[in-house]
Amino acid sequence: MTASDYYVAPFAFDGELEGIGKWSPSMLSPKWLSFCRTLLEGNGASFQCAVPLPPLEHISVHVTSLNGTALVNFRVRDLPATSAAALTGASPDADSEVLRMFVDSLREVPLVKEATTSAAPFEAAFSITARPLYIVVPWASPEISDADMELVTQLQNHLAAVLLTSSGAT
Repeated sequence: MTASDYYVAPFAFDGELEGIGKWSPSMLSPKWLSFCRTLLEGNGASFQCAVPLPPLEHISVHVTSLNGTALVNFRVRDLPATSAAALTGASPDADSEVLRMFVDSLREVPLVKEATTSAAPFEAAFSITARPLYIVVPWASPEISDADMELVTQLQNHLAAVLLTSSGAT
């Protein structure tokens, strides 16, 4: 693992961990890393905006970041597409607090309550010690096309790299 690598842990909306993968900004497009870096730098620690490119303006992103952590939500035509938490490991206390808030909020989503068979959905998130870490939940809305979900996935991968790594952030 290099200093710029990070981990991605996707969860299904029923709260089950689907796996953990290692990513590197070198696997991603420098152009889109630069775009995401500019988006973050131009909007500050907390913002919500449409993706500022005419073919992608129907996708919006909401980022709230503090102390090496961030909560990230993507929407397509105002429908929830994904929810995520970025944890750098810079402050274990901040990571723990944000992760707890993230998981608690997910557990209150009606879709999660309907789909889960677990008494504690997303509990596996607390046992993942790898950092930096991006935990993501795709909401699988039937109203969002596969093409739009692929766009969200690509934007999210690049945004995660910028949020979590020094090479993505420079």
